[in-house]
Amino acid sequence: MNGKDEDIIRMSQQMGQALPDKIRNKPELDEHLEFYYQAFLDLDTTRSHMMVATPISWLSIIEYARFYQLDNEDTNDFVYLIREMDKVNLKHVNRAFKSKN
Repeated sequence: MNGKDEDIIRMSQQMGQALPDKIRNKPELDEHLEFYYQAFLDLDTTRSHMMVATPISWLSIIEYARFYQLDNEDTNDFVYLIREMDKVNLKHVNRAFKSKN
């Protein structure tokens, strides 16, 4: 939970109000998926941000997998999952960029 959520929880309690749905029903990441989420956050820092965000490079993904000594099957899954996460992220980032302009 981040500090912003904690502030909202504290304010809701002080005011005697119910917690907002987005906090009360906040999804929890399965512990087996935390590696992929952290990897995506790490790899996001390697992308080029020009006029629009660019995809995370395949080489960066492979280097990350090698660093963590993933076997071939796990590497294939890792590449697939990171690329799928990246597609969704790029869609949101590019939509937000277009709405600002």
